[in-house]
Amino acid sequence: MEKIKYIGNDTKKSEKGKIHVKEGNYTGCGAQINDNLEDWESTSKSVTCDKRGCK
Repeated sequence: MEKIKYIGNDTKKSEKGKIHVKEGNYTGCGAQINDNLEDWESTSKSVTCDKRGCK
């Protein structure tokens, strides 16, 4: 399972520092990754997003 960390500043989409499950161009909870690739970074740490699809 790939994991991805949100490092951008748009708190409406995803809270900064949250780690999500990566599924293609989206997170498990449905946030689009490829529209702002610079806001995301791969990580091996534990998932911290508690929304359905990630947790």
